[in-house]
Amino acid sequence: MSVRISLKTRFNCLLEMARNRAAERGVSAVEFALIAPLMLLMLFGASEVSQVVSVDRKVTLAASTLGDLAAQADRVSCTDLAQIAAVTRSVFAPYTATTPSLVVASVALQSGTPKVEWSQEIDGTGGCANVAGGHALTVGNTVTVDNGLFAANGGVVVGEVTLQYTSLGTSFSSNTTTLKERFYFRPRKSAKLCLTGVTTPGC
Repeated sequence: MSVRISLKTRFNCLLEMARNRAAERGVSAVEFALIAPLMLLMLFGASEVSQVVSVDRKVTLAASTLGDLAAQADRVSCTDLAQIAAVTRSVFAPYTATTPSLVVASVALQSGTPKVEWSQEIDGTGGCANVAGGHALTVGNTVTVDNGLFAANGGVVVGEVTLQYTSLGTSFSSNTTTLKERFYFRPRKSAKLCLTGVTTPGC
């Protein structure tokens, strides 16, 4: 037994199928419009986070490099610190969006309390200046350091790097993030690191 489908019925079926496909496309477009902003947010967010983590690692490495190089001398001058700072800044390549703040300091026990004997901030031109008041490493400030790190009548070299991080291009976040790291080293060649032009006990 054969069943014949009229031309009109066939046309109606084709028309209904076309309507269904159009409706599906419409639903897909709405779904994409709802999901796309979230996907873009996740994409740029992940990119920004990975950049912050990468730069933060550079800050950690730079602080370690700064303190370690300074601790290999028994006495430093501003010229010496400028050379050490130049090597330290190369750690940040290729990130050069902001000049990091580099501070080298010497901490010694004073009546059993670790205090800053001298501290210098090296700017981008190689100039040195006493760390300004209000900074944790201002001369005379107490620093939290394990007393076991100090040799007899000795000191500890501090290398600190601070970087004001801004977006590398995604502009996902307009806020500036402060990345900071500090390392402590015992001097290699003497009980404490001396700074030319500054008189401290043992220097």
